[in-house]
Amino acid sequence: MKCNESDLFTATTSNKGNKSLANPIGLVTADEVVYAGAFRGASNSNYWLYTNQSYWTISPSCYHSAAYFYAVSSDGTLNSNNYVYYTLGTRPVINLKADTPLTGTGTTTEPFRIVS
Repeated sequence: MKCNESDLFTATTSNKGNKSLANPIGLVTADEVVYAGAFRGASNSNYWLYTNQSYWTISPSCYHSAAYFYAVSSDGTLNSNNYVYYTLGTRPVINLKADTPLTGTGTTTEPFRIVS
């Protein structure tokens, strides 16, 4: 996914973006999972973030005597009823400089790839 300048999360040493990251790595958000093709409350194994494993997102869901976060279940469903004490995997997200050489169009059939 490509972000515009106002959505650009950058390291604290950057001269661009919001300069709010000590390290340019984080967890995938629930919005990004939906953007990739997941459905809230319905299974789907046909999107590029589907792994056949359960994993956390960084997106909080609610707080009712305990904190809940969005997570993806092993069948690809995006769920909001996950207590934070559950043991699940993670999907890291890295932030690249805008001038990082890439190939691809960012679609499922032609994903972005870093040119080495």
